[in-house]
Formats: sequence, C-alpha cells, structure tokens
Amino acid sequence: MSQVVADLLLLLITIIWGTTFVIVKEATVSIKPFTFLAVRFFVGSFALLFWLALRRMWRSNRTRGEADGHFDHAAGGVSDAVGGALDCFRTRKVLVNGAVITGVTLFLAYATQTIGLLTVAAGKAAFITGLSVVLVPVGSAVLLRVVPEINAAIGVFLATIGLGVMSLTLPFRVETGDVLIFLCAIGFAAHILLVGIHSKHGDPAIFAAIQLMIVAVGSLVAALCLEQPLVVPREAWGAIIYTGIVATAVTVLVQSTVQKYTSATHAALIYSAEPVFAAFFGWLMLGEVLSPREAVGAVLILAGMLVSEIAPGKRQQLSGGHTVARGQG
Repeated sequence: MSQVVADLLLLLITIIWGTTFVIVKEATVSIKPFTFLAVRFFVGSFALLFWLALRRMWRSNRTRGEADGHFDHAAGGVSDAVGGALDCFRTRKVLVNGAVITGVTLFLAYATQTIGLLTVAAGKAAFITGLSVVLVPVGSAVLLRVVPEINAAIGVFLATIGLGVMSLTLPFRVETGDVLIFLCAIGFAAHILLVGIHSKHGDPAIFAAIQLMIVAVGSLVAALCLEQPLVVPREAWGAIIYTGIVATAVTVLVQSTVQKYTSATHAALIYSAEPVFAAFFGWLMLGEVLSPREAVGAVLILAGMLVSEIAPGKRQQLSGGHTVARGQG
C-alpha cells in the first residue's frame, strides 16, 4: 500500500470521527459518559470479534481441500508445523502485549478527557487535545529517533495555530481540568505512536479487537464506580450502534491496518482535521454556523495537512511504519 492511499484512508476515518461529535452530543444528554463509552466499545469489540469469526470460517472453507495429497511428506510436514507454531506463538504474544499496552493507553486518554470535560469548556478542551499533533513528532524524534521532514514540521505549526484560532477564547487560565485534558493529549499522541509500532506485528483485526475490549472493560469499571445506577435509554441506542460499529470498530481496524504505511506525524496531522469535519457536520445536521475566527482556524488546519503531503522532493519510502529519509534506505 502506498503512503498516499494510507493517508487517504486515515482522512476517511477522520471524517467519520468528525460525524460523531454531533451524534455523541445528542446522545450524552440522556446517558452518562463512561456508560456511553463502555457500551460503545463493547459493541465495537463484539463487531470485530464477529468479523474475525466470519473471516475464519471463510478462510477455513476456502482452504478445506488443500490438505489432500500432502501425507507423503508427513515427516517434513510435522517439523515445519512445529516450527511454524512456535513462530506463530511468539508473534501472537508480541501482538497481544502490544495491543494491551496500546489499549490501556487509549482508555487512559478517553478517561482523562471524559473527566476533564466536566470542568473544561469544549473549545478549550479541543485545543488542548489537539496538541497531540505537536506531541507526536516530538515523541517520534525523542523515543523513535525519527525526525519529521520539514514540510511535516511546517504542517504541524500551521495546524497548531489553526487549532488555537478555532478553539480558544480569552482569557486563558490553567485549571485542574486543563491538566487532565493535557494528559489526554499525551495519551492520544502515545496511542498514535504505539499503533505505528505494534500494529505491524500481526493481524490488525486482533490488534484492534483487544484494544477495544480493554477500553470497554475500563469504561465499565469507571461507570460502576462513578455513575451508578447504569442506565442506557432507548433513544441512545442509535448513537451507540453507529459510534460502536462505524466510528469505533471500522475506524480502529482501518487505523491499525494502514497507519504502518505512513509516518506517525502524517497520521497526527490528518487526525488534527477532526474538529474541522465536526464543525462541518454541525452545520449540516444542526445548523451550527462557524464564526469568521473559527473559519480561519479551520483553513489553517487544512493548510497544515496539505503542506505535510507536499514532499520537498522525491516521495519518501516507508519501512515498518517509520519514515526513512532519502539516501538512508
């Protein structure tokens, strides 16, 4: 898969995430946030598990007859099978460990965001959360020794300014909730980096399903501790099904599959366009109107994303989800 195709697919899931702002805003009027997250991620988990079961059945039916005629090579076959099983076990263990770490990180990001939003204005929270677009290239440089290309750095700068223009209002004061939202930004940035690192170790669907189950269980525990009694009203189920299957199961599966074909910085820049699409769908579905200031911010975010896609020369080659500079591959 080329980086351009990967970036386009990441843009598609960012658009899908943008639709959820309106839907979740309407749903959380009648359902508490951790309860909503728990049910949403359980629905997403079961959707992926159902997909895995269907895929396994399809592959089994497809290859059912392929074992015929191989008994003459039984001795070599047993040896190969044992070696293959050991390799599979090692690979699966690495995948599961990576998925657990990534899933816990994603849950902590959602948890700190959910609690922080109780005291922080939505616009301010959107800006602080959007700082993950800055934290990802910093994390790539410090932890992975991957220095972002110049066009990506310019894109990060433009997107960050755009987020500030679009989301912030004065006066700006730092409060306890802001710290929680900043921890959320760190969590989302770490999640982007971890997906790029661990998703290449095995089946993306299994990797995604484990993440979703961990977020679901963590959210359920938080709901049991903070939101008794747990109530899921009938009118919330439409939002739960859409966000659980389309905006969670499908998007996390696509993210886990394609992000390894692009750089973490490119991915973060694409994700930074989420509030732009949220504003568009807010206008389309609720009649909300962007102010001139918000429109300027949206243009800057989109400009940053586009600048990051214009390489200063020949398109970089990607290896294992990390950018390799020209002349070094």
